[in-house]
Amino acid sequence: MNELVTYLVTAERPRGLDPNIVRPGWLALGIVALLAVAVFFLAKSFAKHTKRAAQPWEGDADETTSSTSRGRSTDDGPVSRD
Repeated sequence: MNELVTYLVTAERPRGLDPNIVRPGWLALGIVALLAVAVFFLAKSFAKHTKRAAQPWEGDADETTSSTSRGRSTDDGPVSRD
Protein backbone atom coordinates (compact mmCIF):
# COMPACT_ATOMS: atom_id res chain seq x y z
CA MET A 1 0.00 0.00 0.00
CA ASN A 2 2.83 2.39 0.83
CA GLU A 3 4.38 1.82 -2.59
CA LEU A 4 1.13 2.80 -4.30
CA VAL A 5 0.81 5.99 -2.27
CA THR A 6 4.45 6.86 -2.93
CA TYR A 7 3.98 6.26 -6.65
CA LEU A 8 0.83 8.40 -6.80
CA VAL A 9 2.42 11.26 -4.89
CA THR A 10 5.69 11.31 -6.82
CA ALA A 11 4.33 10.54 -10.29
CA GLU A 12 4.60 13.50 -12.61
CA ARG A 13 1.46 14.29 -14.46
CA PRO A 14 1.57 16.33 -17.62
CA ARG A 15 -0.13 19.65 -17.06
CA GLY A 16 -2.11 21.32 -19.79
CA LEU A 17 -1.57 24.85 -18.51
CA ASP A 18 1.55 26.88 -19.17
CA PRO A 19 2.42 28.69 -15.92
CA ASN A 20 3.87 31.59 -17.92
CA ILE A 21 0.54 32.53 -19.52
CA VAL A 22 -1.96 31.61 -16.79
CA ARG A 23 -3.50 34.65 -15.08
CA PRO A 24 -6.47 35.31 -12.80
CA GLY A 25 -9.80 35.68 -14.53
CA TRP A 26 -13.12 37.38 -14.00
CA LEU A 27 -14.45 34.45 -12.01
CA ALA A 28 -11.75 34.89 -9.36
CA LEU A 29 -12.43 38.62 -9.21
CA GLY A 30 -16.15 37.94 -8.77
CA ILE A 31 -15.50 35.49 -5.93
CA VAL A 32 -13.26 37.99 -4.14
CA ALA A 33 -15.88 40.74 -4.61
CA LEU A 34 -18.63 38.50 -3.18
CA LEU A 35 -16.45 37.67 -0.19
CA ALA A 36 -15.81 41.38 0.39
CA VAL A 37 -19.55 42.12 0.31
CA ALA A 38 -20.22 39.25 2.73
CA VAL A 39 -17.56 40.54 5.15
CA PHE A 40 -19.07 44.04 4.95
CA PHE A 41 -22.54 42.80 5.92
CA LEU A 42 -21.13 40.56 8.66
CA ALA A 43 -19.21 43.50 10.15
CA LYS A 44 -22.33 45.69 9.96
CA SER A 45 -24.39 43.02 11.73
CA PHE A 46 -21.67 42.54 14.34
CA ALA A 47 -21.61 46.27 15.09
CA LYS A 48 -25.41 46.35 15.44
CA HIS A 49 -25.45 43.38 17.82
CA THR A 50 -22.64 44.73 19.99
CA LYS A 51 -24.47 48.05 20.36
CA ARG A 52 -27.65 46.18 21.31
CA ALA A 53 -25.79 43.99 23.82
CA ALA A 54 -24.20 47.02 25.50
CA GLN A 55 -27.61 48.51 26.30
CA PRO A 56 -29.33 47.43 29.53
CA TRP A 57 -31.94 44.72 29.26
CA GLU A 58 -35.58 45.27 30.15
CA GLY A 59 -35.96 45.50 33.89
CA ASP A 60 -32.23 45.77 34.63
CA ALA A 61 -32.42 49.47 35.51
CA ASP A 62 -35.22 48.87 38.02
CA GLU A 63 -33.40 46.03 39.76
CA THR A 64 -30.09 47.88 40.08
CA THR A 65 -31.64 51.01 41.56
CA SER A 66 -33.73 49.07 44.06
CA SER A 67 -30.85 46.86 45.20
CA THR A 68 -28.43 49.78 45.64
CA SER A 69 -31.02 51.78 47.59
CA ARG A 70 -31.26 48.92 50.10
CA GLY A 71 -27.49 48.79 50.51
CA ARG A 72 -26.99 45.47 48.72
CA SER A 73 -24.24 44.87 46.26
CA THR A 74 -25.21 44.89 42.60
CA ASP A 75 -22.79 42.04 41.85
CA ASP A 76 -24.85 39.04 42.95
CA GLY A 77 -23.16 36.59 40.57
CA PRO A 78 -24.12 35.27 37.18
CA VAL A 79 -27.48 36.33 35.80
CA SER A 80 -29.53 34.29 33.32
CA ARG A 81 -30.92 36.52 30.57
CA ASP A 82 -33.33 34.24 28.75
